[in-house]
Amino acid sequence: MDRWMQVLLVLATSAAVGCAPTPAEREAVMMPELDNGSFTVELGGCAIHYEVHGHGPVVMTVPNSWGMSLAGLRGLYRRLEDHLTVVYFDPRGMGGSGPVREDGDMGMAAVRADFDGLRRHLGLETVNAIGWSNGAMNLILLAAEHPETLESAVFVHGVASFDQEDGRRYAERQPELVRRWSELDRQLRAGDVSLDERTARQKAFWVGEMFPASCADPAAARPLLAELYRGVEFSWAHADFTNREAPVFDARGRLAEIRARCLVIAGAHDSLDPAKVRELHNGLADSRFVLFERSGHFAPIEEPEAFEIAVLEFLGGE
Repeated sequence: MDRWMQVLLVLATSAAVGCAPTPAEREAVMMPELDNGSFTVELGGCAIHYEVHGHGPVVMTVPNSWGMSLAGLRGLYRRLEDHLTVVYFDPRGMGGSGPVREDGDMGMAAVRADFDGLRRHLGLETVNAIGWSNGAMNLILLAAEHPETLESAVFVHGVASFDQEDGRRYAERQPELVRRWSELDRQLRAGDVSLDERTARQKAFWVGEMFPASCADPAAARPLLAELYRGVEFSWAHADFTNREAPVFDARGRLAEIRARCLVIAGAHDSLDPAKVRELHNGLADSRFVLFERSGHFAPIEEPEAFEIAVLEFLGGE
């Protein structure tokens, strides 16, 4: 697969069905109450750094396997902390977590294993979960593999499938952006470019060009994205492994296994066709679909108030 198409998978990677949670259900996912702070726990032989912020029903975040420290997701979800207890963790080899020991530590399965291990460490029999983009796609697999452990799942700009044809359609809409990324990727793969330089230059392009291009108003989004990711650690090595591990993605056959209540969020101006996101919604047994009309791939910062309301109404935050 062409390298620019793999970047789209990294990015990837209102009708309503179902009822609002009862007070008893909301109380169930609030217990036990978690202390706020920064912590480290040994999971599967690796030290995993995690943070807990806020008060209210517990929601655990699913990190993006392509290499981003937890500060990136906290920038998206910080407003939720006024009403929810939000748990974040760094993937292996990122932020405060332990180093990568083998290539598999950078993959999607490692994120799911650490999510489930951390859930058990926190004493949560069931929990709400939220994933954005690649994290939302990984949440599909997590919800299918451990259906008994998820009370509800929030999929933010995730899709159930992504293939070469989806990538080609994007290239037709953004030919110059794709050309510039392909050229940069060629340069980064030169033997004389250090890993740190690869990461820095990739981050600069993604945050400065690729991410804004996936928003409804790129000019307005650019400074918001620059601020969001200013101190966030990225990893070229993780992104490269994610692209090699899953050059295409298709979890449509797993949707019937998901028992959790689901909220599926799409952006009308996303680089991923909202119809692809609705495909995820249509395949779930208990799902609510919300389309953000003034958002692309970053509804939490493009329409922050509407995003907060949608998630809190679904999860029952006070």
